[in-house]
Amino acid sequence: MKDFIIVGQGLAGSILAWNLMQEGCSVLIIDHFDATTSSQVAAGVYLPITGRRIVRTWMADELIPCAEDFYSSIGKFFNTDFIHQLSVLEIPDSVKVYNEWQMRKSHADTGKYIARFHAPDSFSELNCPYGAVELKPSGYVDLKELLAHLRSYFVQNGSLKDAVFDFKHLQVSDTIRYGDIESKNIIFCEGIAAQSNPYFRHLPFQPSKGEVLTIHSELLPQDYIINKSVFVLPIGNHYFKAGSTYEWKELNNIPTEAAREKLSRQLKELIRVPFEITGHQASVRPSVKARRPFAGMRSGIPNVGIFNGLGTKGVMLSPYLSRHFVNHLLKKEKLMPEIDIAQYDDLL
Repeated sequence: MKDFIIVGQGLAGSILAWNLMQEGCSVLIIDHFDATTSSQVAAGVYLPITGRRIVRTWMADELIPCAEDFYSSIGKFFNTDFIHQLSVLEIPDSVKVYNEWQMRKSHADTGKYIARFHAPDSFSELNCPYGAVELKPSGYVDLKELLAHLRSYFVQNGSLKDAVFDFKHLQVSDTIRYGDIESKNIIFCEGIAAQSNPYFRHLPFQPSKGEVLTIHSELLPQDYIINKSVFVLPIGNHYFKAGSTYEWKELNNIPTEAAREKLSRQLKELIRVPFEITGHQASVRPSVKARRPFAGMRSGIPNVGIFNGLGTKGVMLSPYLSRHFVNHLLKKEKLMPEIDIAQYDDLL
């Protein structure tokens, strides 16, 4: 008998499975690889201050050190680098916004993350007439590489079943049975597919479609993540990811010409040097209306749980919150109320 079945090998499921296995639990992941999932397409950026309101990311003080330590440690295990620590260059679009950043430097919750201010037009490759603001710690995680290494590891350890999960084969009682597999618990980490999950489909998801471009430019700086209305993320050899869009109606994994044109226009407004579009991807994020992930066991069914809804900040959230969830599962640590699905019992 397994201790846990985990449905989904995206970022949430992979890190949860890894942490459970580090605690000595027997785990089986059920997942059929799909290159268009949000974990495969996402840029993997993490940064401490977000949004036009210039506010500290939720729990940044705890999340970023935990994330950097986790991805560095797992990189050492696999003898490769998954995390790349790069400063973020925020490009203000007006004097007013630049002055707001300067005021934020004196605030206790944001000031420590503002590393320096760059004068107007400090970067000849960029359109930055109002200067630039450098933030750190920040960077990105190569999610495709991380998830590929973890998948190989899970396969080698007999901990992954490559299959599409089918609820017709699931039986829930005092124990979990899925076909001929028996387990004490099952945790669903299936991303956007949770909206069809009979146990959790009424949770207040607010999925959004995002599209990203891959571009090539010999002249763009590769030692910063650039962020304005669009982010530009160096991924090596003068290639960059650029995005992202938000769409709440046409929720599919099909890249659109409208998004390509929008991102291309935003890039031309930001970048002063030539670039070439070499790729275009789309995926649907498992975002949540309240902008906080879902974790916990279903009320009245204590062996059926969920870890999902990490949205655009999954790279930051996964290491800390998966460890928190593992402590809840194994050591009965109380879940933080912001993520505990008990708050949605009336919906379920």
